[in-house]
This record gives sequence, structure tokens and C-alpha cells, in this order.
Amino acid sequence: MDRSAGDAPRFGDVADALGLGMAFQILAPADGQGRTFTYVGARCREMTGVDPAAALADARLLYQQIHPDDREAFLAAEEAAAQALQRFDVEVRMARPDGGQRWVRIASTPRQLPDGATLWDGLLSDVTQAKRWAAELAEQRRRLEAAVEATGLGLWEWDVRSGALTWTDRNREIFGLPAGEPVTITRYIELVHPDDREMIDQVYREASGKPEGGDFVLEHRTAEEFDGKPRWIQSRGRVVKDADGVKLVVGANLDITERKVAEERRTLLMGELAHRAKNGIQVMMAIVSQTARGVTSVREFEDVLIARLRAMAASQDLVTAAGGRAVQLSDVVAASLTPFDTRRFELDDGLASITIAGEVAVALALLLHEFSTNAVKYGALSAPSGRVIIGRSDGRGGQAVLKWVEDGGPEVKPAQRKGFGSRLIEVSLRNQGGKVDAEFDPSGFRASIEFPVAAERRPN
Repeated sequence: MDRSAGDAPRFGDVADALGLGMAFQILAPADGQGRTFTYVGARCREMTGVDPAAALADARLLYQQIHPDDREAFLAAEEAAAQALQRFDVEVRMARPDGGQRWVRIASTPRQLPDGATLWDGLLSDVTQAKRWAAELAEQRRRLEAAVEATGLGLWEWDVRSGALTWTDRNREIFGLPAGEPVTITRYIELVHPDDREMIDQVYREASGKPEGGDFVLEHRTAEEFDGKPRWIQSRGRVVKDADGVKLVVGANLDITERKVAEERRTLLMGELAHRAKNGIQVMMAIVSQTARGVTSVREFEDVLIARLRAMAASQDLVTAAGGRAVQLSDVVAASLTPFDTRRFELDDGLASITIAGEVAVALALLLHEFSTNAVKYGALSAPSGRVIIGRSDGRGGQAVLKWVEDGGPEVKPAQRKGFGSRLIEVSLRNQGGKVDAEFDPSGFRASIEFPVAAERRPN
């Protein structure tokens, strides 16, 4: 059933005129042996590199161009279509005679002839560029999905009119749901902490109430707890409207629990710093005030004040080096006694078993510096054979007691007024329950300093 170009099917002329591709018609005998093109469109050479007349003479010239890896799929589709007498549509690679390779789409519909033969009407169109675009789009989508996954974003979309809610598996993971579990807008509300639901409703209403819709950002907690606490979620969304109202709401969720925890810690730290700064200022005010009362000249005021501030700074350096953690009492004592002749101090080994908080460390350092200064000026360290014994004993209710005992110095007379050290400890440890009991024994000054313990520590 050969046809010439003059009596070609009308569709072939249209396909050629519109550049849709290469129209063709194939006759398959009833016995299935051999196939013959009865029509090949004028674009055959352009698309396959084969002259139309050559294709009409030998159909194998085009069949053999189908890539070996695609040939089986093509033949299977053709066979299924022949059995059911229905259209088939496949995409295959074809190798041109010039060595080039193109992606083509072959669509064909069979017609059964009275003699049992099958006539196939079809169209071969070049889809190489479409394949490239599809590959580029797939690569762009892959990169976008990788970027989204790296940020930890969970994407969502709510079709307001149909009620359909679409979540990515990452979004389900954020809320503690298994992958693939269906989610409705009602279910989402249940996943939100009860105290935050009204806020979410209000934010959504404000965004949807704008004439052209609007964007929104909100932070809320989850109803379910993870490791004993709810998660914090930041949700960013956009309300899309048309002439009939709200059409779509799209957005992304991000787990910001770590950020919220850090913010809480920072708030606590700022409060602690403010508290410590206030206490530090009170201590410094006491130091300046008491120093001014106990000196007789500006030079003496300067010397005493600087010495006391240096003692305070040294103890603060010790606390800072500890990173805000509790410090060892023996380290505080050692730092306080450094400006003096440490050979004349006898220290209890048990000091190493006590740790104290930073505020207590600063106050004790100032107090020990003051006691040492007085011992050099008036007490045991003013005599060649004098010495100071510093020991410890257990107090009650989380308290410890530091014992200061001077021996071998001049006779001690009772103080006429409360000393700087005891006034200092009252200011520094007023809220911690610290106190100083001083005893002016004729054989040497003694003091019992009670202070709170941060934690017991085993001796090294």
C-alpha cells in the first residue's frame, strides 16, 4: 500500500507545515514479517539524517537508529498497543548517521485492515531540548531540595478551599510525626501548644485580612514534649488571595529550640551579671567608705585603697578563669596571701576539699587580704616569730567555717569599733548568710568566718 507525496495523509501535510515533527505511516503484514513505510514526512532527513525515499525503501534504516538500551521498551510498547489496538507513546534515543544522538518522541495509533494487516499512523518529534530542560530543572530542584534540607526547613502548603494540607517529611519530623503520615489543618492545630493557638489564629487573620494577602512570621511551641520540653517552631508563611478571597497559604517551618534555649540562658546570664555587678558596686562602695574612715592622709588612702582593690581584682581573675564555675577555697586562699610572706602561714590541707561560688570567693579574698594586712601592721606577722594558722571546720546547713588564728605576736587589745573585714563580709554575704565572729584574745587575734559552700570536693 505505497503512497506518493501527492496522496499523503492530510495530517502529514499539517505536521510538516506546522513543524510538529515527522509524520509517518507504517504497514505491518498480518504475518508480522517485515514492515514498510507507506509514508514518511518531508522532515525525515532533518530529524533522522535519512532521506525520505531511502526510508520508504528500507524501514530498517530508521528502526536501527533506536538506541539498543531503548529498543526493548519501544518494541514492548508497540506490541502492547497492537494487541489492544490502542495508541502508544514512548521516548527513545536515536543515533543519526552523522554520529549525533537525539531524543525523540514516537506516538502512533494502529488500525486493523480487512486483510489482517495493521496500519500505524504516527508522529516522530524531536524532544532533545525538552529533555535538556527537564534535566536542568531536575538538577535545579535537586540543588534547591539539598539547600532546603541543609537549612532544616520543613515546607508546607494549605489549599484553603479544598482543605488539603501538604507537608514535607522534614516538616513532619519537626512536629514528631512519622514520614508520610497524613496531616489535616485540624491535626496541625492539635500539634500546637494550647497556649499558642490563639496567637496563631490572630496572626493568620491579620495576614488574610489584607487586600492582597500578606506575609507573616510567628514563633510557637509544640503540644508534644521532647526530652521533657516542647519544641519551639518558627513559621513563615504567605497568604495568597484572588478575587474570591484566600486561595492558598504556603510557608516553611524551622526548629528554633536551640536558639530559644540559648536566649533563655542569655537572659539568665544577664540577670546574674546584673546581680553580680550590683553586689560588686556595693562592695567597692564599702571599700572606699571604710578606707576613708581609717586613714589620716590622701597618700595613705590611695595606698590602702589600691591594695584592697588589687586583692579584689586578683580574686575576680580567679573566678573569671574558672569560667563562672565554683572555685576551690585553697586557690582563693593562695591568691589572697601571695603579696605576703607565705612561709609564715600554716594552711590546713582540708581547704582543698571546699568549693565556693564566685561572689563568696571575692568577699573571702578581700577579707583574708585585710586580716593579713592587719597581722603585718599590728598582729602576729609584725613579730619575727609570729605566724598565722588557717584551718577549716564543718558548719551547719551547707555552710563551712574558716578559722584564722594568730600566734607569737604582740599582746592583742580589743578593737574599739567594728573593723573593715567584718563590715565587708556583712555587705558581701548578706544574702548568703555569711558572718564573721572575731575574738581579740591577748595571745593573738582569732576569727571564725562562716560562709556557704558551693559543692564538696574530694582532696587531691
